[in-house]
Amino acid sequence: MKNIIKYTLIFFLTIFLSGCENDDDTNSTGSGEAFVYFNIEDISVDRSKSEPVSVELRYEGPETDKDIEVLYTVNYPSENNAVEGADFILPKTGSFIIRKGKAISNVVLLQRVNDNEDAIQPRSLSIELQPKEGITIGNSSNFGSSINITLGTDNSSIVSEAPFIGEKKFSIVSGTSKVKIPYFSNREDIRDVNNDAIRRAIIVLHGSEHTAGKHYTRMMETAEMESNNLDTLLVVSPQFIGEEEIDQYTLDSEHSYWSGNWRIGNTSLDETTNPRTERVSSFTFMDSLMIKLSEYPNLKTIVLTGHSAGGQYINRYAAGSPIPDELNARGVDVSFIVNNPKTYVYMDNKRKVPGTENTFEVPSGVIIGQCPEYNEYRFGLDDLPTYLDAIGENVIRNRLPQRKVTYLVGQNDVDTDIDTSNICEAQLQGKNRFDRAHNYFDHLLDYYGPSIMDTQKMGVVIGVGHSSEGMYKSERGRKNTFRN
Repeated sequence: MKNIIKYTLIFFLTIFLSGCENDDDTNSTGSGEAFVYFNIEDISVDRSKSEPVSVELRYEGPETDKDIEVLYTVNYPSENNAVEGADFILPKTGSFIIRKGKAISNVVLLQRVNDNEDAIQPRSLSIELQPKEGITIGNSSNFGSSINITLGTDNSSIVSEAPFIGEKKFSIVSGTSKVKIPYFSNREDIRDVNNDAIRRAIIVLHGSEHTAGKHYTRMMETAEMESNNLDTLLVVSPQFIGEEEIDQYTLDSEHSYWSGNWRIGNTSLDETTNPRTERVSSFTFMDSLMIKLSEYPNLKTIVLTGHSAGGQYINRYAAGSPIPDELNARGVDVSFIVNNPKTYVYMDNKRKVPGTENTFEVPSGVIIGQCPEYNEYRFGLDDLPTYLDAIGENVIRNRLPQRKVTYLVGQNDVDTDIDTSNICEAQLQGKNRFDRAHNYFDHLLDYYGPSIMDTQKMGVVIGVGHSSEGMYKSERGRKNTFRN
């Protein structure tokens, strides 16, 4: 009896395993018609996942003695298109392969998905299989000829209940008037300097969307990765708002506001729709904030860091402001982290010669004729705004190498479609943010010589694109923010 049961089980197990092998490993169906199709029609991808995006591609039909190659095209919906380079990187090959004798192949749709912080809503694309002689695209029910891919937004760390405008305000006196900006902080009021526990202050700058609350939240998450003891840490994220926020949130007339040029130190606006008695440089607000933080009795370190537009701000503020020197003289160490800016301020009118390792020359007359403003501020030191003009370009040149600056760039921040204005001026600095970072540091070496590396350095953050979260939370980011 036991032997009968034993051989019966072996018989059914053999049939079961044979069936599995036919389903998964061989492409023979006994039918004369051949089909190739995706096993699903829609997928959603989390941008925080850096590994390739893969799905199953299936074959049904007569067994073949060679690989089956199927071409595909990339299509986009009428709105919310994903952008190649900014949102994703395609595989180098433009076809899928089903190996001979196989019914299923795991194929790579996207080589990489980028953490694109500019994507404020989900973006999508589709992969469509192309007709092939002797093979029907889609299965017998006309299913699986294409697959729709939705890429999520880079908003996982936003605190949903946090207001868009900081409830806390930092005020200064300009002329005869009080002016202010919003801010976020882990302290109730940063003006209350009677806290002898504070040792380190981190000032984190938002990007072009003015989302100071998001950057504050991400920096606090990063701080928690470093230590559970945050009693000695002060984090503040100032917010340089635009006129649209003044109107949307009905903010009073003491609030200063800017165009997008807050990121390079320009003065605030005085429009007829929202008149102001005083116009103040965004750098002036930072000077006052730095001085106030230095009043904490046991403060030892201030780190200024910013991403994208915030990185542009940090690059130029580090070169221009006199306040870091004053604080250093009082025993407060000041350092700067420039993350993934679109452009940098050059110290002279030379730019890297394309195709060379580190040769810098004044562009040709033809190029200057096409791009006559290539060295004007924000790209160079010509025609400085009021704040920096009072300092002077020679002082700026002498000041920059004295500053402790780390330039960080994401390995995957390689989008070449990043310039909507001032295209030629920006593109003379490089084709994308990754190249511009390397070119700028090479410029510093060319202008100052190797001594610049005594105070300044550059690093690449592996596996990260244009993402403040990826930059802040990386090992390089955390080391330079919390352990320098």
